[in-house]
Amino acid sequence: MMTKNKEKRLNGNGEKELDELLRELNLLRGLVRDVGEGYILRREGEIETLISYLKSLSSGSLKTLAPSLLQEVRSIKLKPAKGRIKDLKGLDDLIEDLTDDVINAQNIRKNP
Repeated sequence: MMTKNKEKRLNGNGEKELDELLRELNLLRGLVRDVGEGYILRREGEIETLISYLKSLSSGSLKTLAPSLLQEVRSIKLKPAKGRIKDLKGLDDLIEDLTDDVINAQNIRKNP
């Protein structure tokens, strides 16, 4: 049950501010979703690029590189349901490391 003081604050002038705040919070909620979707699309694109890099490696380079890449991918510990920034950072680092390793392998193949 609302107290009289709380009712007074919500009526009149307070109602306008509350409405404005609620609108802004709903906009913020949409922005969180948009930023999240942008992040997902960018990372998926980076993984697709990584896949194409891997496909361009020679079989010898791939045999040498694959075990360490597999170990790196399998070692990541994530808790997706928690939506932690820590997990996003881990994914960023993993994708960056894998890409660097594959690019280095391509460069070694080109410049023995």
